[in-house]
Amino acid sequence: MQVLVVKAFMASVPIKSQREINGIFEALASKRKGEIYTLYFEFALSTALRVSDILSLRKKNINNGYVHVRTMKTGLERVIVLNESCRNSMESYLENKKEEDLIFPFKRQWVHKLLKWAADYSGLNSKHISCHTTRKTAAWRFYIDSNHDIMKTMYLLGHRSPKETRFYLGINDEEVNHQLINTTWR
Repeated sequence: MQVLVVKAFMASVPIKSQREINGIFEALASKRKGEIYTLYFEFALSTALRVSDILSLRKKNINNGYVHVRTMKTGLERVIVLNESCRNSMESYLENKKEEDLIFPFKRQWVHKLLKWAADYSGLNSKHISCHTTRKTAAWRFYIDSNHDIMKTMYLLGHRSPKETRFYLGINDEEVNHQLINTTWR
């Protein structure tokens, strides 16, 4: 009898703790090119864009604190406002760049390797850290900060249904049950 072993695939997961996010920032800042690495991480979290969209951006795509992008996966035109911190960092970084220069001249594989390294360095389990972790982390924080507005979060991500967004956020029975236990009525 032959046994077929199937490994369960676990997609990337959001980083839900601010302490863990700070750890990633600190790890990235410790690198020789820490300034651009931390800017990448902040930009990815601030925009919730896919890594492929971020790596295709040029200086000309950012104007007065707005990011203008046609997403690769959906082909949709998006205009995303940057928060003040990210905007200031980006303006300073782009000051001496030409309009056609890539903002982040990295390869996807390098971003993946860098984020895994930063997770390990900061004491996180890097097993489920990937390029997509930043998008999921941004979505999770947006969802929490929007008072759990699934429709706004769905729009941010360009999803077609709330169900898709709930799955994406990793909202599961365990989290729902935990909330139910902690909800009291008298």
